[in-house]
Amino acid sequence: MLGLLNDTSPQWAALAREHLDVLLADHAHCELKAAQSALSLLARFAGEAPELTAPLLALAHEEGAHFAQVEAELQHRGLSLGLPATDDYAQALRAAARATASGEPLLDRLLVHALIEARSCERFRCLCTALPSGALQDFYRDLLTSEARHFALFYRLARNRFGHARTRGRFDVLRLAEADIAAGLGHTALVHG
Repeated sequence: MLGLLNDTSPQWAALAREHLDVLLADHAHCELKAAQSALSLLARFAGEAPELTAPLLALAHEEGAHFAQVEAELQHRGLSLGLPATDDYAQALRAAARATASGEPLLDRLLVHALIEARSCERFRCLCTALPSGALQDFYRDLLTSEARHFALFYRLARNRFGHARTRGRFDVLRLAEADIAAGLGHTALVHG
C-alpha cells in the first residue's frame, strides 16, 4: 500500500526504544516540519491548484495537533524539545527529486511528501513492535494510521491533478531513489535516522 521498496532494519526500532528521549524530540520536530510543509505547499501552489487548500489546511492542523501530543509526552517524561536535528533523509529525497526533475514541481513535491509520510508510517509500525504494551505503543499505533492516511492524501492529490499514469511513473522513479536513501538509514534513533 505504501509503495516502499525496502523495510527498516529491526535494529533501528531497538535503537529508538533505547533512546526514546532522542526519538520523541525528533518526532516532535518532524510533526512541526510536516505542518510547515503543508502550509508551504499552499503558499506556493494554492493559486494554481486551489483544490489543495482544504485538504492541506486540515493536514497542517492535524500535524500541529500531533506536535502537541508529542510535546505533552516529552513534558510527561521531564524532557525538553531542544533544537531540531537535520533530516538528512528528507533532504536527500528532495535532492533526488530535483536531480531527476519531472518538469512539474507540484507533482514532485506532492510525491516526495507522500514518500516521507510512507516511511514515517513504516517506522512507527516497526516501533510499535519494539515498544512494550501500553500508552506509548498505542500512541504510535494511532500515529501510523495517520501517516498512512497522509501518504494516501498526497498521492491522491498528485493523481487527481496529474493523472494516474503520470503520477505512477514519477512515483516509481522517486521510490527507487527513496529505497537507495533508506538503505543507509537505521543508525540513529531519529524518526528518519
